[in-house]
Amino acid sequence: MTSISLRCVAAVLVATSATLLTACGYQEGGASTSPTSANGTASSLAKQAGVLRVGTNAPFVPMEFYAPDGATLAGIDIDLATAVAERLGLKASFSNASWDGLIPALKAGRHDMLASSFGDFPERRKQVTFVDMLKGGIAGIARAADESRYPQPSALCGKKVGVANGSATVAVVDTVSARCLEDGGKAVSAQVFPTDREAVVAVRSGRVDVVLVDRVVAQHLAGTQPQRYAEVLGTIAPDFLYGFAVDENNPALAQAVATALDSLIADGTYAEICAKYGITGGSLVTRATINGDTQ
Repeated sequence: MTSISLRCVAAVLVATSATLLTACGYQEGGASTSPTSANGTASSLAKQAGVLRVGTNAPFVPMEFYAPDGATLAGIDIDLATAVAERLGLKASFSNASWDGLIPALKAGRHDMLASSFGDFPERRKQVTFVDMLKGGIAGIARAADESRYPQPSALCGKKVGVANGSATVAVVDTVSARCLEDGGKAVSAQVFPTDREAVVAVRSGRVDVVLVDRVVAQHLAGTQPQRYAEVLGTIAPDFLYGFAVDENNPALAQAVATALDSLIADGTYAEICAKYGITGGSLVTRATINGDTQ
């Protein structure tokens, strides 16, 4: 999948306008613990091969991407899936595949689980079961020195806002701009870039004032480069949940993964993994849920 491909889809409500939320990844150049016997599924998998086969689609920083060596997968999804497998007494084996082929491959039995920034959305629950493990949404990236200038969406009136082509951030900007005009203000000037990466470069150079991206991307940049970037407008669109996906016909595995995740949350491993990539605070969940998004 290229960096401009649609990454996740959710039905969200922006004020009174229904918007289709998509997000594109920003691309930039675990503790070992004793296994947890969650239930018979983990034991069965271990007896068969000792491996949890995990499908993913890189890159989407900070969720899944290749390390500088070009061969090692890293990211929140990767590290958490590895830790979950360890808690189940298994070894995680990752396959990087096309985004569109992940769910069909899971249904065909080629993967046991998917870890690839999947939003827990109703349409997807018709095919898979989600074990939710992180909160997502849309947020803005501004230059660090400009953080206080954007306390709310109305601060974007009359500003240049960067968005990635094909993402729903375009629709979010259109909604905010319409409100600006209704309130007698100036329209938002949407600057469309091929990918989030080009948009972020534009905010850094001052060609745009703010860039709208997936909130985990904004948090990652602000958390790892605080001297350069600030996360703003974190409530410009409703939240959703990211989850690991397992086949809907394998509820025992979903429960095993949820139990393992809960143990990672309880002992602090989960927070440590997320913090490694700059993701903290309100983006973290306090327990694993199965199909827990309320959308």
